[in-house]
Amino acid sequence: MSVKSIEQLLKPHSIAVIGASNQPNRPGNAVMRNLLQGQFDGPIMPVTPHYKSVNGVLAYRSIDELPMVPDLAIICTRATRVPAIILQLGRKGTRNAIVIASGLDNLYTAQGTNLQEQMLAIAKEWGVRILGPDSLGIIVPALGLNASYAHTNALPGKIAVVSQSSAVCVTLLDWSKRRRIGFSYFISLGEGIDIDFDEMIDFLGRDANTSAILLYIDAIFDGRAFMSSARAASFNKPILVIKAGTYSESALVTSRLQPEQIGADPVYDAAFRRAGMLRVGDLRELLAAVETLANGKPIHNEQLVILANGNGPCAMSVDALLERGGRLAKLDDVVVQQLQKIIHTGGRPTNPINVLGDASPETYRKVMEVLLQSNSIDNLLIMQAPSALTPGEIYADAVIDAYKNYRGKKPNVFANWMGEDAAQEARLRFAAAGIASFRTPEGAVGAFMHMVQYRRNQKLLSETPESISDKVPYQPAHASELIELALSEDRAQLSSAESLQLLSAYGITGVDAATKNFTTANTPHKLRVQVQTDPVFGPVILLGEAASHWSIRKSAVVALPPLNMALARYMVIQALAEGKIREREGYAQLNMPALCLLLTQVSQIVIDHPRLYSLLINPVLVAGEQIHALEAGIKLRLDNHLAPLAIRPYPKELEETCVLRDGQTVILRPIKSEDELLLQQFDNSQTKEDRYKRYFADLPQFSHEQMARLAQIDYAREMAFIAVSQADSTAEKILGVVRVQTEPDNLHAEFAMAVRSELKGIGLGARLLQKMIDYCRSQNTKELNGITMLENAGMANLARKLGFKVRVNSDEGLIDMRLVLQE
Repeated sequence: MSVKSIEQLLKPHSIAVIGASNQPNRPGNAVMRNLLQGQFDGPIMPVTPHYKSVNGVLAYRSIDELPMVPDLAIICTRATRVPAIILQLGRKGTRNAIVIASGLDNLYTAQGTNLQEQMLAIAKEWGVRILGPDSLGIIVPALGLNASYAHTNALPGKIAVVSQSSAVCVTLLDWSKRRRIGFSYFISLGEGIDIDFDEMIDFLGRDANTSAILLYIDAIFDGRAFMSSARAASFNKPILVIKAGTYSESALVTSRLQPEQIGADPVYDAAFRRAGMLRVGDLRELLAAVETLANGKPIHNEQLVILANGNGPCAMSVDALLERGGRLAKLDDVVVQQLQKIIHTGGRPTNPINVLGDASPETYRKVMEVLLQSNSIDNLLIMQAPSALTPGEIYADAVIDAYKNYRGKKPNVFANWMGEDAAQEARLRFAAAGIASFRTPEGAVGAFMHMVQYRRNQKLLSETPESISDKVPYQPAHASELIELALSEDRAQLSSAESLQLLSAYGITGVDAATKNFTTANTPHKLRVQVQTDPVFGPVILLGEAASHWSIRKSAVVALPPLNMALARYMVIQALAEGKIREREGYAQLNMPALCLLLTQVSQIVIDHPRLYSLLINPVLVAGEQIHALEAGIKLRLDNHLAPLAIRPYPKELEETCVLRDGQTVILRPIKSEDELLLQQFDNSQTKEDRYKRYFADLPQFSHEQMARLAQIDYAREMAFIAVSQADSTAEKILGVVRVQTEPDNLHAEFAMAVRSELKGIGLGARLLQKMIDYCRSQNTKELNGITMLENAGMANLARKLGFKVRVNSDEGLIDMRLVLQE
């Protein structure tokens, strides 16, 4: 779906309510009431044959009688009427519809046609996009638009909510009103049979009015589309997700999929981490995370300072922090000395700070001022147990005043005013001041740790991988021969010997079956490495210890291929942290690089052989750098229902070698995440003039995070080709880069290109740009566009030679370049 089409759905100029009603217990009445009570300034047109007007608004007997084509139709009728209504809307010209009714997939026509399939077929024929069925509707507070049957409206804000559950939507709405938290969009996907998470995330990731995205997920239907949109958006803004169906029994309740179609929850967990998202455990944590997002800001370190009026609150918060892997900050000596002058004898001026139970609001204010003025504190949790001396809201006012009056760099502040009735007014004042507050120490610490985990996931996205040694054996052709032989014999299972041969083709060696020879001074670790195919996210890699009782939930960590050394390292660290693999006394040392290399080798097997359904190395013997497979088994898929990887792997087939006019041989290939340092060197090599032409401004050198983002691309939606020198394999360098960014609808793509200043005029730019043109054509992109400065006549001439229409825009000082790829 194009971003423009989604914008028409979420920002309509006219709305029709099909099945509008004057009966107060009907969705058609609630939708009309909500639309009229908002500030939506477009036409609202009720459609019903039963009333002349609905809520005082003139009604139309049929869709055909509508005086104009509505941008959006909200269908509030019973399920059996929906397909016919979609047909009428399509003929009228409406392109977006919200379907409130549910259960269409369980209803059939007299001829045996499933109503949901019928509805989708009609919608596709007429170009109507459907939100739902079983949708609560949408709310866009900034437009005064409440196109839902929710019991209350939403306040305007910067958080977008997309949920498959209507019940979660109304719960969040109800809770947010008291907390004074607002939203940019509130979107109820319902069953999501047409418009789904990926399209909404694409739109919201680019929306300037949305600073964070919150998802409630029952099930994902297209793993690759979801991962592609989520990874792109999470580079720009936080995405929080709560996933129902942690256990298979509950997954069957929440999902409309068959049991064999429901993905494993640990795989969902791995997918969320890989996409840089933050998963929260339950609705309580979700609500806390919403408040943190609304009132907090990104953290720069993971250390917390705690201020409380008693040892009990201090101890509870420290326990909660350490249990979740958090860390206490160490206060500077100067800060401690200043606090000693404020806190009475018996208190504690070090972290956690205890100002004692009889501390006055003025004491809180003075301590806050010292902490703020230190400029060394990034995260601060302030706690207060009810006091008989002064109401809790007076303490809150003292904290709020100190925080608001401080003009320097402010830390993230979390508040925990303990109790219920005694703390209620204080919590309201914190909400009004934009400070996140929580009922319990555990809730406050949990919110802080959400931010810590999110920061860790984001760092994973921008980590520079280590390179894999070229000395590792790589013979995919031999592995393919083994697979083709089995397929020709209609065998889905490779023998143990064949499986070990296939592993050997990728440098994974087996142990001599007769002698079980394994040279090591200490006992080797026995691990289990497995590949299995998830119905949602495709092939996944599992790592754990070899054991007789083994399950994906309790025994393994999960990662989505493709893996590089950095991602593999993260997987091993996670396995150690969760106790899924253990360092044991008397056993050989676990060598991190060797184990990571094994995981990347397995990942490459998965990438090269789409027929592979499962792979099991159990056990794999690990002793330092020595890693050997003792037993292995491989299963193949005989049918053509191949499961693609959720993350598109490096497209090695796009590599090519070419010779330039000066006789220099270069490799043209897609960029890899490992190219970050080479890309940095290339950018540094550009002259000031060339950088100005490339970026339209005098920009400083890019940071590690910015450069990592340029190197770590999603091949499913963007592409960058680099020209790499072959002159010296030990000192590889980038000679030129061409990059394209494609809109989600694949109608338009925009390119940018740069070549080393000293290499212009030898045909490198032409080869790079032609390669990108050919690639975009192969992807069925409709149009390729670019802009350059008036001073960059060389770029304009090159574009013209390659078929671009070049237009000079003197008013803006730019040259527009446009190439139609598909007629």
